Amino acid sequence: MRIRTIILTNVSLLAIAGAALADDAAVLNGTMQTRIGTIELQNGYPSNDSVKKLYDAIDFQRAAQVYVWATPIVAMEALRRANKRDWGVDFNDVGVVDGYTTPAIKALTANDTTIYAAVFVDLGRDGPVVIDSPTGVYGVIDDFWQRPVVEVGPFGPDKGKGGKFLLVPPGYTGTVPAGYLQAVSKTNEAMFVGRAFVKNGDTKAAGETLAGIKVYPLSQAGNPPKTRIVVSGGRPMDSIAPRSFEYWQLLADVLDKEPVEERDRFFHAMLLPLGIEKGKSFQPDARQRQILTDAAQVGFVMAQTLSMAPRLANASSYPGTHWEWVLTLNPDQEAKDYSQLDERTDYTFEAITVAEGMVKPIVGAGSQYMSAAKDKTGQWLDGGKSYVLHVPAKVPAKEFWAVTVYDVLTRSMVQTDTMKAGISSKDKLQANADGSVDINFGPQSPADPKANWVKTLPGRGWFAYFRWYGPTEAFFDKSWTLPDIEPHA
Repeated sequence: MRIRTIILTNVSLLAIAGAALADDAAVLNGTMQTRIGTIELQNGYPSNDSVKKLYDAIDFQRAAQVYVWATPIVAMEALRRANKRDWGVDFNDVGVVDGYTTPAIKALTANDTTIYAAVFVDLGRDGPVVIDSPTGVYGVIDDFWQRPVVEVGPFGPDKGKGGKFLLVPPGYTGTVPAGYLQAVSKTNEAMFVGRAFVKNGDTKAAGETLAGIKVYPLSQAGNPPKTRIVVSGGRPMDSIAPRSFEYWQLLADVLDKEPVEERDRFFHAMLLPLGIEKGKSFQPDARQRQILTDAAQVGFVMAQTLSMAPRLANASSYPGTHWEWVLTLNPDQEAKDYSQLDERTDYTFEAITVAEGMVKPIVGAGSQYMSAAKDKTGQWLDGGKSYVLHVPAKVPAKEFWAVTVYDVLTRSMVQTDTMKAGISSKDKLQANADGSVDINFGPQSPADPKANWVKTLPGRGWFAYFRWYGPTEAFFDKSWTLPDIEPHA
């Protein structure tokens, strides 16, 4: 009985082996139909033409994914270059927007209710840099991957009283003199974005507060040079990263200045066949240039999809509506078992700089943001159609609330002839009898000239941010909720 079992088993194995050989024969000298097209096989190997096709596919797929991975650092580099090109703001200068930001400034989801200042530093060039921030300034110093280095203001070590922050480069082993608040950056380039609240409509005073920021290398602390203050003066600026081949030039330049982190080593390996290597000039050949150009086009819509139609479990802010949390990532961009790639792209494709105060549930302090790119029916918001957002009474915001409209491609305030992209509780609003407010969006003004209205552009999609400054308990326990944006009947 045992012998018979062995014989049957051997016969079965021979049958299986024969079938496998027959299957192999079918592909040894044939073709495979794949997602990337037809692959020709010669004795089981891809043909020379197919090898080329496969390498082109490998490099294209890598480039598209690298585009997504690089979103935060390229956005920072694009902003730095725009400050230098359009406003003349260089490293260690303080660039001040002397008034509310308008649609003339293309910056990722900038708002028109606070006054901004920006400082860029190059720790690789200058070594440790002092940022002396006065009382009344709040914000964050981020590294170039948009991770918070240190917060400035009420949530920072200065406790809102101002102080001398000493920003030191990666791997710094030098001494830190007394009287400084040390902060270690993981990148050589970093940015301080400071804000000042406007009180009683006095934008000039807020700008003067920001102009009190001082910046200089620690090596010059004995006799600090006068900080150069550059005022925007209403001049336009375009800080949006290119969607074309030029994206890669920005990436190559900025990566060459920064240390390679352990989490990113595979991405740097993926860049090698594309002509981007630390320590070497970026001179792609015609093949690499074409692949990079094509990948930038696809990478952009991939990043846009991750941001505007996130599939993250924690994206929905008001279940049953299309409002989503703007911030789905941890400030350090790390989860328990992985680095937050999709979460990081979700945010940094449409916004810039991250701070703990933007995600901490602190009642009556900080700020909270939600976004919506779809109407109540689930359709993308269309600049050629009219909509209304009903804002219930008693918005849970201790300071103020605001809603701003952004363009689908630039992710900046929508540009129309009204030069107005938002509505806030600081405005003279037309309110309903119960204290609620209706905000209208569309290409044509409502029949009522006093109606709250933001103009949109036909042929271009848009999305909205709703911001709560100083969110109160009703925001966090969701006893107050925001309904969907609805199409006009």
